[in-house]
Amino acid sequence: MSMNNLISLIDKQVKAKGHNEYNKIDQDKLKSFFFNEDYLLLDKLYQVPKLTLPQQRPTLLYPGCGSDIFTPLIYLERLFPELKETNMIFIDTSYTLGLIKTQLDEVGISFSEPSKNNISFYWNNIFIKLKFEEKNIFTIFLPEFNVYFEKAFRIMKEQDLNYEDKIIQKLTKNGILISDSGFQQKIKQIPISPELSSYGEMVLGVKS
Repeated sequence: MSMNNLISLIDKQVKAKGHNEYNKIDQDKLKSFFFNEDYLLLDKLYQVPKLTLPQQRPTLLYPGCGSDIFTPLIYLERLFPELKETNMIFIDTSYTLGLIKTQLDEVGISFSEPSKNNISFYWNNIFIKLKFEEKNIFTIFLPEFNVYFEKAFRIMKEQDLNYEDKIIQKLTKNGILISDSGFQQKIKQIPISPELSSYGEMVLGVKS
């Protein structure tokens, strides 16, 4: 039986130092923010055929994000190797931007903070503009987006039976959907390892 590492997160009130194109990610520190087995499973993303996004600067929506900054970043860089710039909208009912900034700082990623709840940084060769919204995804007006990313969101989705319909409506044509808890709406699916989901229901799809 393998042993998982203990993950502890503390908001350290990190100050913005400016985004730096030449940041080098501390890979050992990055691994420490994942359970060991989960991090190794991310290598299965390399088995997925490389995808093309509908826009040069796509927008990714991540509801119920918590403080999980690294998972969507790793998915983006491995699934879309030609991506150079993206916007990210993180939505959660708890304010976790401080924890996100702390984690970025600890792995060696500096960021700028152009306005409240907005940070910008480089993740390898991708320029990221992240907006954090402390809101309830089920009660707000959704903007259009090109990538939908959800992780461990199944229980939350059950409170709105029309939620998946709303997501598909706002996902742009040829947009990408990534979910680890299945998706009931019809969407053109791309082969991806079910092991990437703790439920065994990993979904990667394209809206046609």
